[in-house]
Amino acid sequence: MDGRIGILGGTFDPIHLGHLIMAQEALARRRLDKVLFVPSADPPHKRVADLASAEVRAGMVALALDGQPRFELCRIELERTGKSYTVETLRQLQCKLGSGTELNLIIGVDSALEMSTWCDPEGVLDLARVTVMGRPGFLPDDIDERIAARMCFLDSPLLEISSTQVRARVRMGLPIRFWVPDSVARFVEIHRLYR
Repeated sequence: MDGRIGILGGTFDPIHLGHLIMAQEALARRRLDKVLFVPSADPPHKRVADLASAEVRAGMVALALDGQPRFELCRIELERTGKSYTVETLRQLQCKLGSGTELNLIIGVDSALEMSTWCDPEGVLDLARVTVMGRPGFLPDDIDERIAARMCFLDSPLLEISSTQVRARVRMGLPIRFWVPDSVARFVEIHRLYR
């Protein structure tokens, strides 16, 4: 497959409108053919015990993407054992999609600030064009200069929505409608997640 593919990884616990807006902005502004949403099975920077199961999180992503032909759930990290390192995911995707496919990793500035602690950040930058989107409360000026020089920065709507806030709202009995897609809100309610 040739073309320009966006990759938006995360725990998606749960996926929320901020994720979808980031993907839509990157799709339009980087002229991508599609965006792959890659739920992390075993994220190296988070405790898996604190997360909903990988299958539950993937299910919520599938619900959120339903009817969006240029957004696609990618299960590559769910099918691999061990920690979900971005560099390994990019290598696998490049092999699967072919050398004619340009990979565009989409991350928030909060993730870009931590990128120097990732497994093989230079490998990530060699394999993909890294597109950094703004996040409230985080400044791109604080990103390691060597890494920042190899990134593309896009202004995007800054929504103060995080998965942590969504989970907290559920625990407090507050509504999450308009924070997550309606299908995800129904799924959280039906399966009594985050209570």
